[in-house]
Amino acid sequence: MIPFRRSNRLAGASSGTQIPFRRASALHVSRRPCSSIQIQSLGTKRKSVSHCASRGARAKRARSAPGGGGDGDKQALSGRSLPPPPHTDSSFGSSTCVADWANLGDGPAGRISELALASDVADYVRFRAVCRSWRRCSPDPRAGGLDGRFLPRQWIMLDKALAGPRRRRFLNISTGECVRMDLPVVAEHTLLALTPEGLLLLLHEPTLVVRLLNPLTYQLTDLPPVTGLLRLEEHRARSCGIELGQVLKVYSTGLVADGAAIAVHFGCPRVLAVAKPGDESWTPVEVDDTYMNSALPFAGRFYCASYRGVMVLSSDQRPPRLLMVAERCKSFFFCIVTDSLHLVDNGGELMLIHRTLYCENYQDQEEDDSGNDRDQEEFEENDDAECMREYEVYRVDLDAGILTPVKSLNGRAIFMGISRTISISADAFPSVTPNTIYLGYECDREIRGYNIADGSVEPLHYSSLGPDCAVDCLRYCIQSVGTDFA
Repeated sequence: MIPFRRSNRLAGASSGTQIPFRRASALHVSRRPCSSIQIQSLGTKRKSVSHCASRGARAKRARSAPGGGGDGDKQALSGRSLPPPPHTDSSFGSSTCVADWANLGDGPAGRISELALASDVADYVRFRAVCRSWRRCSPDPRAGGLDGRFLPRQWIMLDKALAGPRRRRFLNISTGECVRMDLPVVAEHTLLALTPEGLLLLLHEPTLVVRLLNPLTYQLTDLPPVTGLLRLEEHRARSCGIELGQVLKVYSTGLVADGAAIAVHFGCPRVLAVAKPGDESWTPVEVDDTYMNSALPFAGRFYCASYRGVMVLSSDQRPPRLLMVAERCKSFFFCIVTDSLHLVDNGGELMLIHRTLYCENYQDQEEDDSGNDRDQEEFEENDDAECMREYEVYRVDLDAGILTPVKSLNGRAIFMGISRTISISADAFPSVTPNTIYLGYECDREIRGYNIADGSVEPLHYSSLGPDCAVDCLRYCIQSVGTDFA
């Protein structure tokens, strides 16, 4: 298989053009389009080298730079490579000491692997790819199922890479690093959604089995088939030769109970269901209100937002239920036709964004908690209404059970689509303005960004060549999910 490749440029998802991408100055790397070092398998066992090698031996080692590989770790990321081992010591005269890194020892190598994993799971994968002895002293990331230590939480999939249908590009939202990866398993499945933990939710059409893929470690986890959740409409579509992945919609998904299970909010059929690896079927969640705007895993629990407020999934009950943790009616007015709610993990704080469409000639509409205050078509045909979009941000206080208005994102920025919302570090992206909500095209067709601190807006720029900067690339990618996204 082709190893992961690193790129310092973001490609336009629809246009095929290359988008310049800048990293933070502290993480500056070469500007070459492909400046990565591909880590390849050695193919043969390493030979031990003497403590002091001759010049000829050193030259031979230099020509055969250490690669890696073996088993699944041949797919290692190839962005940052480990620094070359120190090998000079003036006390030995003309001879030079060469460190035998392959025989570093389980203790030091194990400690290095822990530090690499603490930095990022991508660094850990690179470390294990170096040689067999280093893999021996570090746990296999694919052996523990949905082990939280190996989840690519800081990585998001951007879009298809330009080199074939199996290639995908992933972005580290903390550092700005971008890598390209070969994912043949994606070509064999239908992509349903991306989880906030960086996983890919896939559907295997022949068996209707749902699977979770860790794109950095290649860990593939089987979940139950969706057969028991399907309505008559989905069965008829499948009998007519229509792939289920084309009609099955997933609005949101995420791990619950510290990775022991996963919750999926299906839009078609409209149901919230929970399953664990090894289960035979999905367990529907008892929901009083079937209309949910947003759902998000946070601090090991699964939260949902509806017009009633913010709720948490209680998986201990049978059947699982949603329990209210912060009521909406105490904080703001909500219209189901014009408004939407978006949950986001903003650097460790659970926040709720209220997106509303305020119209001067339409403000006498009364709220109806049933969600049927007026038909969507009737509102869209009201051409006389002068509308403007407003965005309000609330911190979800889980202890007090209230929503607290805020005017700061703590120096971060939020990219918001109808179904996906992410928070990124503005320090890693020079083109990103702190405390700004950047909006996908499906959220706002008039402005590109809204600053919640001062209420200023960034105008929308159209380009026939597609996204031309990191901000526009993220705005483009955040607006879709599933097959529409891929």
